[in-house]
Amino acid sequence: MCTSFLCIGFSLGLGVVFVQILDVFNTTRAQTSLMQSLCIGFIYAGALICGPIVQKLGPGNSLILGGLLSLVGCVGASFAPNVEVLIVTVGFITGIGLCFAFFSSYMVVSRVLTKNKGMGVALITAGSGLGSFLYPQINRLILDAYRWRGLFLLLAGVNFNICLLGFMVRCLTKPLFLTKPSKTDLKRTSKSFNVHVFKNVPYTIFLFCQLPIWMFYTGLSVFIVDIAENRGYSLEAASLLLSALTISTVAGSLLGGILDSVLHIPALLSSSAALLVCAPLTFAFVYFHDYGVMVALAIGHGAFIGTVDVCIPIVVHQLCGPAMYSSALSFFFGLSGLSDILSGPVNGAIRDMTGDYLLMFYLAGGVALVMGVVLLCLELWMRRAKSSLKDVYISRETVDTKL
Repeated sequence: MCTSFLCIGFSLGLGVVFVQILDVFNTTRAQTSLMQSLCIGFIYAGALICGPIVQKLGPGNSLILGGLLSLVGCVGASFAPNVEVLIVTVGFITGIGLCFAFFSSYMVVSRVLTKNKGMGVALITAGSGLGSFLYPQINRLILDAYRWRGLFLLLAGVNFNICLLGFMVRCLTKPLFLTKPSKTDLKRTSKSFNVHVFKNVPYTIFLFCQLPIWMFYTGLSVFIVDIAENRGYSLEAASLLLSALTISTVAGSLLGGILDSVLHIPALLSSSAALLVCAPLTFAFVYFHDYGVMVALAIGHGAFIGTVDVCIPIVVHQLCGPAMYSSALSFFFGLSGLSDILSGPVNGAIRDMTGDYLLMFYLAGGVALVMGVVLLCLELWMRRAKSSLKDVYISRETVDTKL
């Protein structure tokens, strides 16, 4: 939970730093946003590269490696002479380091908790939301006192605590990870990137629906501070808007869990409904500039996007089953990470070319509307397919009984 707090909090808290970096180096938003987009993207997409390394080194050693890489990246960023160096140090080096740490936290939960693994994952998600809520405010206070170079130097020290967490995990889980894996575990590991999962048409449709969704809604987290400042609000008010957006995702995650576990509403249907609600909320950002209304819209966005986020692993498991779940989820992390990387340059380019973010809001709302309808059709298709299979089974059973 602490690791998740540090990793996701650091990456989303960069939205506050983005505004000052933009003014200092006088660069385009498309270029400057790569710093944050790469960092967020590599935390997820880097799992395709870091996953086998974490399996080899173990989570404790991987956490130590991740802490060292993030330390080097942040220290290098504090001496950066231009945005290009920030993109490499913060976006690439620190992003890969945080990927090692973030992925290791999931591995620890899967190996240590024999029961209530869902609760372990829920705590990791709660840590992410808490970090996303606090980091914008912490970064704002540090920026006021030490400016952006001092901020990255202090964040380097904070991220170095991941190494301490790594030593603790290494000591506490050493007996578990010294155990030799069984032949079944080795067979599962060798099939961790099984491309045959793409033969599953519903999964493939669901997977590629994620690319446009996260490309625009990650962009909202990256640029919301800049949006608020362009509308005449202070950095303090703008950072509070980002915190409202991120903390509400925790409530959305809990809502998604309740809808699936307690009310037994299909996760695909919940995702569709959440996206259809997000569409008008996004369009409303274009017409309402009052701060209170913007906070309410940000909270609504965070809650329903959090519902979509928590439903994704459930949908992937339902579509692919436990045998293909690992590879299916790995491909999802890779594609969602790619969309996170693209979100900054794409939305930043829209702002640079048009002079405002209105087109970004229209595109985000339109994508949410279309993808919500697509997921609804996918849910109806899956229900019809299950019904057809049930009818075939009943007809075969009837024939066998008569015979």
